[in-house]
Amino acid sequence: MTEQRLFCSSVLFLTLFLISIESTHGFTFAYENSESEINGDESESDLSDTVMDLRLEHRDHTYADINSYRTLYMSLKLTVKMHEERSVSGYVETTFVKLKPSWMMSKFGKAGPDLNLDIGPHVTVTDIENIDTGKKLVFEKACNDSIAISVLQCVLQIKDPVDYVGEFRLRIHYSVSDKTSALHFIPPYQTDDNQYHFLVSTTQPSDARGWIPCQDTPALKYPYQSEITVKRPFTVLMSGTLVSKSVEETDDGTWETVQFRQDLPVPPFLIAITVADMVAVDVREHDESAVTEEAAVPSIKVWGERTVMEKLRADPGRIFSMIPEMMDICEKWYGRYEWGTYDIVLTPPGYAFKGMEFPQMNFIAATNIDFSNTAGPNFIYANVIAHEMIHSWFGNLVTPKYAGDIWLAEGVTTFEELELMEAYYGDPKIGEYLRRWRYTSLRDVLESYTGYSAKYKILTPYLTNDHPFHGFTYIHYNKGGLFLEYIANHTGRAELDRGLKKYLDLYKYQSVDTADFVHVLYEEFGFETEKEIERDIFVWLERPHTKVPVKLYPSEIYEECVQIYRALTRSKKERDEKWVLADIAESFKHGSGPLATDTPNLRSQMMIVLERMENVVSNVNMTETRIKNWKRLVNRLDKVFSFTSRTESDPDIFAMWAQIAIKFNHTETMSKMPDFFEKYGRLDLIFTVLDAPTDNRLRGTFANILQTKYDLTRYPGFIGELLRGYVDWFIGYYES
Repeated sequence: MTEQRLFCSSVLFLTLFLISIESTHGFTFAYENSESEINGDESESDLSDTVMDLRLEHRDHTYADINSYRTLYMSLKLTVKMHEERSVSGYVETTFVKLKPSWMMSKFGKAGPDLNLDIGPHVTVTDIENIDTGKKLVFEKACNDSIAISVLQCVLQIKDPVDYVGEFRLRIHYSVSDKTSALHFIPPYQTDDNQYHFLVSTTQPSDARGWIPCQDTPALKYPYQSEITVKRPFTVLMSGTLVSKSVEETDDGTWETVQFRQDLPVPPFLIAITVADMVAVDVREHDESAVTEEAAVPSIKVWGERTVMEKLRADPGRIFSMIPEMMDICEKWYGRYEWGTYDIVLTPPGYAFKGMEFPQMNFIAATNIDFSNTAGPNFIYANVIAHEMIHSWFGNLVTPKYAGDIWLAEGVTTFEELELMEAYYGDPKIGEYLRRWRYTSLRDVLESYTGYSAKYKILTPYLTNDHPFHGFTYIHYNKGGLFLEYIANHTGRAELDRGLKKYLDLYKYQSVDTADFVHVLYEEFGFETEKEIERDIFVWLERPHTKVPVKLYPSEIYEECVQIYRALTRSKKERDEKWVLADIAESFKHGSGPLATDTPNLRSQMMIVLERMENVVSNVNMTETRIKNWKRLVNRLDKVFSFTSRTESDPDIFAMWAQIAIKFNHTETMSKMPDFFEKYGRLDLIFTVLDAPTDNRLRGTFANILQTKYDLTRYPGFIGELLRGYVDWFIGYYES
């Protein structure tokens, strides 16, 4: 009898557990008036009539119940307006399949007849019809601004789309305003040509819903096609293959309709678009050496504003020719590039990121390019190119299923980018400094994460109650990269390459989680028999430890950098500008790779010197005598290297310089800050400078600059929310 009761209790517990697991992918609509219906129009409400039950866990940050309905294919037909009225309008035709509910869901009423789609607050739906039957469908859009996770603030419910199990097609007519979080209409004053807006989509990691009503989860991947109409002189590109173009002359001007097709399955956030007045360089035509019979990528183009492309006509620092050479290396390591064409879009100064990957199209900030370097390599640009290119395999071909597993894309790519840089330049020392710098910086970041943010120390954080963008942190890039470094130390680089190739072959076209990756490690390398490694892997993935067990390569370059800033800070004698330049050149006399003493590599030298100087300034006690000496040194350095004149030619160097010079109220640098804040949108540059002021008087000056020159409305979505919160705090705190 006792055994029977125990068995029954176990079965009941298992049943309830399975029900709870299945229900986590759905949500509940509770109508106060169950008789009410909305006939063919959209209701914007605060859920007074409709309440979303958010007590359930949304690990994948979606309201789409993929256990009941799944997207199979998507077709977009949209018009993008870029002039006075900036908007997107048209329709999306989506092929769904209604799944047969499991016995568990049928038995306990968990599978409803309604189709629930994710949608952004600035997306307005006007009509939904079943294409197969011609029937107009009843729908409701419900929003709740009080929900902290912004991507979960709205949901679109389509009532009874079909009454059978199987495939069906819906056509959803809608429009999108320029206030949407998914599309960034960069204003003309933040572009290089200063003439038109420049549109880029900002959908990562879970904001395709901001411009397409869809099942917005990376757990689903499917092909798509599109037909986009824009008015000339604008050009449209998407993350797919160009199929056709047609032109129509109207009283309103010349309109061009462009068709794209993506045959490989992609998650919604990788459906990307850019619209701008831009021109292209065909890399294979520009560099005949890049054209080979066996070339897997039929077309490689670099797009950008006319001003930028004119500067790059002579291919400074091999801006164009490095791309196919890096692609060849990647194909040798990871397998054939399966996407077809490859486009790089050089985004304007107002773009918020250094780079962003999409299938067949990468956004790379033109501000990464050192335009003054006409002979030597552009290492910063090359590093970003390498990172985004590798995402064609890690992230695009094999996609993290949840935001908390984003390290599978960003961490693996961070490790591989240094390997690619070293292979391309033929110098194994190129990555030494960056590896050591990443380790020390990661250690500092881990130690600074306390309280609520402590959970982000974990490589695989559970982000159920957080915005999915929290998956894109320093931890997931650099701790993830160092985790691969740790594995390589045990297996050897060649063996790790074999394991990564097996991972790609096993899971390509799929969405995976960390357990899938670890499964490959164990299967390939037999880690289950090595208890110490097994324990370390658990620590890397599941523990917020600051002391990560990784063996770093010895770095002579790093030690040289230490000697540089020691020499700069201990000098007590008056010396002229020549001493500064000569001392730095002497310190790098025995350097190699990017740290050689030839003029084209001066930028790399300056970046390392500035990084070490900032470290000293931030960590030593500044006595009056030391402040006086540092002010003198800052003035000397600016006269030698002209840092304050680099706001437009090299904003990375200027931001690193400003981080130091502002602390000593350097007049020339301070005078550049209003224009710098107005022109640039890259978040890494902005935060670098905002963290510079160290006393209340300087902070008050910055607060005034921000209020008059910094247009916070230019940032869409969660990025804008984060930055506005930081800047509002900055201004409010130092005005009080």
